[in-house]
Amino acid sequence: MTRPRQVAVWLATASFLAAITALGQLSGLRLLLFPELGAMASVLFGDPASPWARSPRLLLLTPLLAAVAGILVSRHLPFGPASVSLVLAAGLLLLRGLRSPVAPALSAGYLPVALGIHSWTYPLAILLSLAALVLLRRGRPGPAEPARFPPARLWLPPLLLFLAGALPLTQLLGSHLVLYPPLLVIGWETLAHGDQAPWRRRYAALLTATVAAAVVGLLLARSLGPVPLAAFLAALLTAWLLDRLRLPCPPAYAVALLPLVLPQPPLTYPLLVLVGGGWLVLVAWLSAAGIFSARRWRSRTEFREPSSGA
Repeated sequence: MTRPRQVAVWLATASFLAAITALGQLSGLRLLLFPELGAMASVLFGDPASPWARSPRLLLLTPLLAAVAGILVSRHLPFGPASVSLVLAAGLLLLRGLRSPVAPALSAGYLPVALGIHSWTYPLAILLSLAALVLLRRGRPGPAEPARFPPARLWLPPLLLFLAGALPLTQLLGSHLVLYPPLLVIGWETLAHGDQAPWRRRYAALLTATVAAAVVGLLLARSLGPVPLAAFLAALLTAWLLDRLRLPCPPAYAVALLPLVLPQPPLTYPLLVLVGGGWLVLVAWLSAAGIFSARRWRSRTEFREPSSGA
């Protein structure tokens, strides 16, 4: 992609998010700007050949159904292991059942649980925002191939360990944002599609990108508030940061936009992002080292008869 084209994509993404923010203020639907909209917009405007751009129905349907599941869970269960597990399981079942590539649906479904959102206007806001994005998309002709859903034995053990550590950390640090919504998307792509994840083996750059995006979003939310200019600058600065790091990481846009939907974004937000991301990186490293491999454990526990020549 040429530099002028790249800048045009940045400006298109930032302008779209600013316009959605303005519409949210005018309509009273504050969550028209749900965080993962930034990630999806950056990909659709930047890569017309991407599976998301070539799957408009799934792009619309997967996050919407996940949002409905998230509202159902948040209305009946408080934040905790049960609610987080249920909403994550619902999101994964949607990805598998629909053969959908739209992993940001995991974040869209978890957001109501993490932030205590109970209103049915949230799925409506997602529907309207994604409908606008689908209308503006520039996908190439032809459907995308169905998404590959890896075997559970490859990703379920590290994912369970990740949740088993992240949930106590939310209690220890007193904030649900240790398990911030875009982290579920990053975690899924890292643990289930490690070889294909854009940030594979670049975990230091991943942590730098997410923490820097968190700082950008926090500063803009604290100084400007949830206004169109803040959304525009959050997207533009995140794009610039990712370019400097040479790291394709769409979830970083969601990290930067999240403070704009928080009623009172805490000053500790970047630290919470670092803690949650650091724990994920540790689990990913353990997974890459083969610690969850059944073959590895069988070889350790295999009975060996004593040598007859002793």
